[in-house]
Amino acid sequence: QMVAYLLYSTFLTAFVYPVIVHAVWSVNGFLTPLTTDPLFGVGVIDFAGSGVVHVTGGFTSLIASKILGPRKGRFDERKSQTGSTLEVPKKIEGHSSSLQALGTFILWFGWYGFNAGSIHQVSTANHANIASLAAVSTTLGAASGCVTALGVSALLALRRTGDVNWNLSDGLNGCLAGLVGITGGCGMFEPWASVLVGSIAALLYLSSSELLVKLRIDDAVDAIPVHLFGGLWGVIAVGFFASPRRLIDIYGHATHPGWFYSFTNGGSDASLLAANLVGLLFILAWVFFTMTPFFLMLSFCGWFRADSLEEIIGLDPGSGNEYQATGNVTSEHLEILRQ
Repeated sequence: QMVAYLLYSTFLTAFVYPVIVHAVWSVNGFLTPLTTDPLFGVGVIDFAGSGVVHVTGGFTSLIASKILGPRKGRFDERKSQTGSTLEVPKKIEGHSSSLQALGTFILWFGWYGFNAGSIHQVSTANHANIASLAAVSTTLGAASGCVTALGVSALLALRRTGDVNWNLSDGLNGCLAGLVGITGGCGMFEPWASVLVGSIAALLYLSSSELLVKLRIDDAVDAIPVHLFGGLWGVIAVGFFASPRRLIDIYGHATHPGWFYSFTNGGSDASLLAANLVGLLFILAWVFFTMTPFFLMLSFCGWFRADSLEEIIGLDPGSGNEYQATGNVTSEHLEILRQ
């Protein structure tokens, strides 16, 4: 319901996000790398928010989806009151691939400001170099995610059905997963690492999307695979691939670089990886213990799920708008809603 959107948006932005942002990005946060004595000597490094922004939002979506339950007809027959479980879940397609593509490109464009702008200023050549690297990483992560998701999806379709099916939706969501994955380390990944991180994010998107279906969790827009799993990987990837010279550019030191660089130099320093894992545990715990009771309260009060009839014919006819939907909407449906 619209009231649920308004309430949880207010609660999330006013009480949940600020605590996480302060913990990781404030100089006074207990997870910040900016203090003189950071966690494990390095702190949680999440340059533009794979964890702070996307894991927070993605895990909130998972909690909400679980409490709200699936759409009618997604996993069971819609005709009966109880509904017999479908052997093959019914896929409910979006109504416009063109609008999905447009939205993805708008997000991709905005991501350049989101990632490159996280350096906060370009008053020196060093700042400009960091911002430009973040922009390059954003491009490579998104492009590799799109190509990987589109190609792997086509190969899976070929194996399952014998026909190649180029699924545009998978490609676009793979692009977004690559963007989410690259966000945490966009200012400290070398270009080759950006391609790798984006590709792995796309693979995680495809696998986690299928996992949710098997678990009977209905995510209408695949927000959970894109933001939660892409964000988790993005924070972990910093622990593996944070480049020493890029860390020096940003933080002035590289005492604990990504594990990959430590390993290739004969070491085994996983301090950054360990700190980032602790940061993820904190984010997941804070979101779980704040948003779970909040969504349960919304559900208990009857403010969460839309009316059954509205769910079938769409929310627009019952929202007070003059919009008249087509298809399954009849004058009888509208009359029932008005009554």
